[in-house]
Amino acid sequence: MQITKIQNNTTFGYNRKLNDQLNIKLNTEKSNPKTSAIRDLNVLCNNLEYHIRSGYQNDLDFLSLFLVLKTNLISMIDQKYPELNYGKIETETYDKEGDKLLRNKKIKSYPWQFTIADAMYNIYEMEKYLNTENNKNNNAANNKEKKNISTDKTNNKISKNLNTNAKKSVIDEEIIEQYKPNAYSPKGFNSLGGLDDLKEQLFDKIIIPALNPDQAEKDFKEYGKRSPRGIMLYGPPGCGKTSIIEALSAESKLPLFKLKISKAGSKYINTTSTNYQKAFDSVAKYSEQNNTPCLMLIDEIDGMTKSRDDEFSNEDLKQIGTLLNLIETARDKNIIILGATNKYDLIDEAIKRRFDDQIYIGLPKKDTRKIILEKTLANWTKGEQLSKDSQALEEIAEKMEGFPSSAIIIISDKASDIARKDLRRDIEKNDFLTEIEKNQNLRINENNYKSSKTSAKIGFKRN
Repeated sequence: MQITKIQNNTTFGYNRKLNDQLNIKLNTEKSNPKTSAIRDLNVLCNNLEYHIRSGYQNDLDFLSLFLVLKTNLISMIDQKYPELNYGKIETETYDKEGDKLLRNKKIKSYPWQFTIADAMYNIYEMEKYLNTENNKNNNAANNKEKKNISTDKTNNKISKNLNTNAKKSVIDEEIIEQYKPNAYSPKGFNSLGGLDDLKEQLFDKIIIPALNPDQAEKDFKEYGKRSPRGIMLYGPPGCGKTSIIEALSAESKLPLFKLKISKAGSKYINTTSTNYQKAFDSVAKYSEQNNTPCLMLIDEIDGMTKSRDDEFSNEDLKQIGTLLNLIETARDKNIIILGATNKYDLIDEAIKRRFDDQIYIGLPKKDTRKIILEKTLANWTKGEQLSKDSQALEEIAEKMEGFPSSAIIIISDKASDIARKDLRRDIEKNDFLTEIEKNQNLRINENNYKSSKTSAKIGFKRN
């Protein structure tokens, strides 16, 4: 494929200031071979991006080529000019541009900028980790040389340590897993509809302290404000509790870990409590090694914290006691616990009190139901016409009162199936009305999940 040459001042990424800073440095060392290579590769990447933005957004081969060249360019720039912090800033600018396109509704598909940003972010984090490990090994080697240990013995020992470390995993994957978003995962709070109060709470309590430690320290000194031990979301199933937590991870750029309750539980005495401890220690170690706060999700927390008013064995009480202690000390280990449950009333009261906030996530309101329908249909070529019919969507959303967000997606799939089997025609309002009538069993009685302590409700938009 021939690449059309364009002007050198074309922005690489979306940060003109950063690109200008790079060009200034490149122009000061014109005779340097490495500088010339960076300059040529930068121009090539600018040209490639021009073509991507001009019509090759969905060409995977083209995107792959661009990503390979771009990541090599970033690596060269970060090594040559570390003061620019080039890789990190470029990753953030792609991510912000993708968010802006979604927010302005300029596109209907998954933004290609997110594909680039996600890959760049993973590579950037890996390089940062490897650089940290290399520095540790170099320091160890220098210390050994000072103690007059021979070069051969030093190299052998370093090599042995590296091989040993390569076999170890910081995260105990048997009982806990790190959340890895896919193309359909929430990209941040823009993927959520409604719940402005909750978003504001999460920003104030979690995101701002995590991204601005200086502000967090100031708030603590002046007002005694601390990061939360944990936040619990409760309410009917299918209303987006897990999606909210995943959106929080994306918005804050904090790693999210999910406790595997089914794997942590055991019929053997003390094993369950020991597994809870291992899971927390695993996340705490990751937090320490990577110097970052971590989010830890305990989904269906009712399954491990049932009320002690019931008839429980000593082992059951020990498990609750272990969890109480772990949640209490999680903040000191740079961990924020996020609980989610459909059965709030079954949770032990002492466990509830350990969570700084307990927030009810209810059924989506009419306007949110309409947004979910519109976004879902807009992703399908045979649903585009209906997605633009505001009156029809209003009527469908009205009929869907009492349906959780997940049920709205299910009914949308069923309605589209009717149209597909009927000579592959466009999806119509009557397809939805038919499926709504047939699937009344998906309605939820919200009163079965409410408690005396409630907060705003939420729905979520399908990406």
